[in-house]
Amino acid sequence: MDSRVGKAVLGLSGAGYPITQVAIRRFGRRGAAVVEVACLGLLARDAVMIAHGAPKVLRLGPAALLWLECAAAAVAAASNPRLVADRNPAERAAAWPCGPAEAVRRLAIATLFGLHTTRFWIYLRPGQGRRLPEPATR
Repeated sequence: MDSRVGKAVLGLSGAGYPITQVAIRRFGRRGAAVVEVACLGLLARDAVMIAHGAPKVLRLGPAALLWLECAAAAVAAASNPRLVADRNPAERAAAWPCGPAEAVRRLAIATLFGLHTTRFWIYLRPGQGRRLPEPATR
């Protein structure tokens, strides 16, 4: 991946949580639906990577981050439909302090994008978080 493209994607991922909040506040139900699709997309990608054996290829830390990201994506995706169905999701997303369900949603999305950013940063490094090849034995 081109270094500039990687850095741009890394920056967008790092800003993922605030972007989701702005999308919901600005576009209401449509913004909440886009956030739900993003969470489901990350969940699907993580689940496919796990199903295809990525944790066995990755070092222990990046493999654990993949599992944690998948769990955070599941919680985020499960907590968003309530907001998509809400008549005024922008008001709920902007409320402070917020209720327990909204706090869980916000925390799950922030955790998801934090873990995704960390994993993508590792991916951009030499070795991409993969295990080192075993030394050949004689």
